[in-house]
Amino acid sequence: MKRNEKRAVIAIVCVIIALIAASFGVKMLRRFDYTDHLDETVITVDKNNITLREFGYYIFRVEAFIQKQALIYDPEDPVHWWHIHFDAGEDSQFVSDYAKNFAISLCIAEEIYCREALSRGMTLDESEEDLMIDDAMEMLDNMDAEQMAATGLDKDMVLELSRKHALASKYAAWLAENADLTAYNGEPAELVDWDGAYFREVILPAHSVVTNDRLLDKITLGTITVN
Repeated sequence: MKRNEKRAVIAIVCVIIALIAASFGVKMLRRFDYTDHLDETVITVDKNNITLREFGYYIFRVEAFIQKQALIYDPEDPVHWWHIHFDAGEDSQFVSDYAKNFAISLCIAEEIYCREALSRGMTLDESEEDLMIDDAMEMLDNMDAEQMAATGLDKDMVLELSRKHALASKYAAWLAENADLTAYNGEPAELVDWDGAYFREVILPAHSVVTNDRLLDKITLGTITVN
């Protein structure tokens, strides 16, 4: 092979390598875009799918709640609080991970309790409906345009999910009064809550719950509607 031909071959190989490296680099740099997945199922409870858009209701509530703690801990840099790791044996975790597990568990509990309420013919009375609307409007007032866009929520969805929240709360209150809790220590309302012993040991195992971990693993709370 002549010298010029060798140079041509080397040049072609270099171009191919450069193209491969560039393609690989683009893939490496491509970041997860939350809003691209809003209509994907993130949690399924008894074959009822909950999209990431609906889950945004819980993300906003949890992020708003924990952000208040973050601002108390470090007003200048609230992100600091979200990155703190609590050492508690098997329950050790970062605040951001706790927040995500909190939102997931709350979403699952309210889906279960709301459907239980509906199956028993429970509805919101006039005063409960008014309180629900007030709660929804307060949430909407606290959401700016950027937060609405980030979660994919709108007024109708917030009202619908606030009604689910209200019905779930009503059923939980009924359950606290009517369930047999004699085998448990603690306040009834706490036992039937999303992290209560009765809910974890009796209610939750009676339902089929599937989480889309492929998607959930890419979501970091403390970065979606705050910071």
